Amino acid sequence: MEMNATRRAFIGGAVAFAAWPATAAEQCASPSPAPSPWETPDGMATDSVMVRRIYLDLAGRIPSKDEAKAYVLGGRPSRRKELVERLLASDDFADYWAMRFCDVLRVKSEFPINLWPNAVYVYHGRIRRFVKGNESWASFGRALLTSQGSDFRDAEVNFFRATDRRTPEGWAEATAQTFLGIAPAELSPERRAELAAYFGNVRIKNTREWKEEIVYVDGPDRRGELCERLFSGARDEVASAFRRRLRGWLFGADSAACADGGTLKVKDAIREIVLSDEYARGSVTGGFPARRLDAEVLDDAFCSLGGAERKYFSPAPEPFSFLPPSRRTVCIEDGSISSSFLTLFGRPTRDTGLESERGSDVTAKQRLYLFNSGSLARQIDNMVKTSGKKAGFRERIDDIYWRLISRAPTAREFGFLDGERKRRGKRGWSEVPRELAWSLVNSKEFLLRI
Repeated sequence: MEMNATRRAFIGGAVAFAAWPATAAEQCASPSPAPSPWETPDGMATDSVMVRRIYLDLAGRIPSKDEAKAYVLGGRPSRRKELVERLLASDDFADYWAMRFCDVLRVKSEFPINLWPNAVYVYHGRIRRFVKGNESWASFGRALLTSQGSDFRDAEVNFFRATDRRTPEGWAEATAQTFLGIAPAELSPERRAELAAYFGNVRIKNTREWKEEIVYVDGPDRRGELCERLFSGARDEVASAFRRRLRGWLFGADSAACADGGTLKVKDAIREIVLSDEYARGSVTGGFPARRLDAEVLDDAFCSLGGAERKYFSPAPEPFSFLPPSRRTVCIEDGSISSSFLTLFGRPTRDTGLESERGSDVTAKQRLYLFNSGSLARQIDNMVKTSGKKAGFRERIDDIYWRLISRAPTAREFGFLDGERKRRGKRGWSEVPRELAWSLVNSKEFLLRI
C-alpha cells in the first residue's frame, strides 16, 4: 500500500504539473512552451475548458465524454450559443439553479428555519417553476411578499416562515437581503424600521393539521405598497442586486460588480453573461476566476464515476432522507438532508441565506479524503474497469481524460504515461490508468471550475 501511494503521488504530481503551470511567468519562462490545454494564445479559454465551464454553470454537472467530444470536435462557430440555449431549456438547469435560489430563500425543514418537510417540497417546487419558466424576479417577488394562505398549499407564504425571526423586523431583514442584497448586519436601524412597517399586520397561526400554518393579514395590508416601491420605484436597485447575485455565482463574490439595471429574468441574464467575451476568458492568464466545484456537484461527479449510491442523513425522525439512489444531489429539496461528504465540502446550512454559508476553500481534510477515501477508491476502480479491458492503452487513457476533464491528453502527458507503462511491464497496464484517474481527480483541472 505504501508503494502504491508513492507511485500515485509521483504520477499525480508529474501529470498535474505538466497540465497546470503554477504561474503564468512559469509557463512563459520555458524556452519553447507547449500549447496550453486551457488557454489560446490570446488568453481565451479553449473549447475543452469552455464546454466543461458551461455544463458546470448551467447544468450543475460535468459533461459526459460524448457531450464533451461533440462540442470540442464539432467545430461549428455557433456551437457555444446552441449549447447554452439547450442547457437553459433543460431540467438540469432548472434543478441546479433552483438549488441556488433555495440556498438564498432558506429552504430547510429543521432548526432554526423549521419550515417542516411538507412545506419544503411545496416551496421548492414553486422556486423551481420560477427558474424553469424564466419568470421575472419582480413577478416572483410580488408573489412572495403579498402571499397569504396555507404553507402546504400556498407555496409563496413560506417566505414569511423561512426565517428564525417571524416578526416584522425579521421579515424586513429577509426582504432587504433577498431583493436588495443588503445583509442584516448592514441594514441600518432606520431602514429596518421603515421596511418592518409594511409587515406590521402580518400574522401566522396554526391549524389542526399537523405542522400546517396559515399566513394572513389582520388589518390593512401594506405589502402591495412595498412591492410598488421595490419593483417600480427602486427597480434599478433590485435589478442590480439580482444581477450581482447571478454574477457572484458565475464569477465569484470578488468579481460581482456590475452596472445598475438590466433584466430581471434568470435565463436572460445568464444567457447574456455566458455568451459574453468576459465569460470566455482563460483562467491562467486571462483573468477568469477559478473556483472549487460546489459540494453537491462534486458529490454527483464522484457518484457518477462508478455508479455509487448516495447515503444521506437528516435530524428529522421522519424518513425523508431516504431518497432514490438515482436522485442527483443538486436536486435535494431540503437543506436539512445532508451527508458527511456534503458537510466536509461546504454545502450551506441554509440558516441565514448568506453566500458566506457555502464553503469553497480546499481544506486539509478535503485533501485527505480525496487522496485516501475508500469509497472514492472503489468509485475510481469501477470507472477504470469500464474503460474497457480489450481497448488499447491509448484508448483507455483517452477515455479517462475525456470522462474526467473533457479533453484528450497532451502529447507530453501521454508520453509520460506510456513511459510509465513500459517501465512497469505487465503491472503498468492496470496500475497506470488507475493512478492516472487518482491524479486527475486530485488535480486542479478536475476540482476547480477553470
